[in-house]
Amino acid sequence: MVRTRDHAVLKTNFINIIGAIDMMKGLDYHHANFMNTVNQLIETGWPRKIKLQASLLHEATAYLNRLGQFYYFVLSTFVQKRCPNAELLIPTIKSFVPFRMKYSAHRSIDAPKNESEMVQAAQAMSMSSIGGQLFQPKPGHVADISRIKTEADYDDYVKSNWKHCYYVFQLITDDRNVYHNFSIEKEHPAIIDEAFAVLKEILK
Repeated sequence: MVRTRDHAVLKTNFINIIGAIDMMKGLDYHHANFMNTVNQLIETGWPRKIKLQASLLHEATAYLNRLGQFYYFVLSTFVQKRCPNAELLIPTIKSFVPFRMKYSAHRSIDAPKNESEMVQAAQAMSMSSIGGQLFQPKPGHVADISRIKTEADYDDYVKSNWKHCYYVFQLITDDRNVYHNFSIEKEHPAIIDEAFAVLKEILK
């Protein structure tokens, strides 16, 4: 925005642009908080682990609400008039909007849209304290549960997962072939790049 401060759009629609930038700052903010908590989980023991893990759910919910805000910014008349192909610039953002629609904005179990009762329950659990999350090994990492012989071994195994795996939220649908796996750590770089690409296109 600073580099293009004389752009005509900033004279007529400054609030639209600064709002989108605030959304991107929010995405960065919640990503940073999320990763700070993950780093604590790598080091900490069980007494604090449950409380820290719960904070990840709150950060993820807030992150997805900012993601949803930016998605609707892209769909706005303001953006569509100036960049008709804007939606094509945000494939990653668009792919995770279902989490916002089915959990963070409101839960499908509270406001169903023809989902089966089983799927409503599963979606409600997707970012809850009772489950719905999983570890996805990062490239080159293989989890070896055969090494777990003692409680201390298990604690080391879990710490290793936080370090060598992505913490993933999963959202299923009534179509068994359609589901969504969302990792803030893995997806944030692409999400913020896509958001920047939209602003760059508007202000070119």
